[in-house]
Amino acid sequence: MTFAFPAFHETIVSGVHTPASVAAAMRRSGWARVQEQKESVTCRVGFSAWSFGETITASFASGRLALRSSCILPTQCIDWGKNRRNILHLLDVLGT
Repeated sequence: MTFAFPAFHETIVSGVHTPASVAAAMRRSGWARVQEQKESVTCRVGFSAWSFGETITASFASGRLALRSSCILPTQCIDWGKNRRNILHLLDVLGT
């Protein structure tokens, strides 16, 4: 768990992933507002007991996928592991 404003978790994954496959995984997860751009995909995760919601961003560069989940509330500095669980869930749905 990272202490930052807002709280976040980030990981970099090697392998072949496309914006379309990541967007599809986000939709399968039930996350909202999935938006695809050329080099990135973003979505929103709803309110839970752990946070007021998160934004997940997937960025593609040099054959790598950078995943970042951060709390929507800018003053939330503790996420109780929710951002990490978001990333692990997305990786599980992607099959990596």
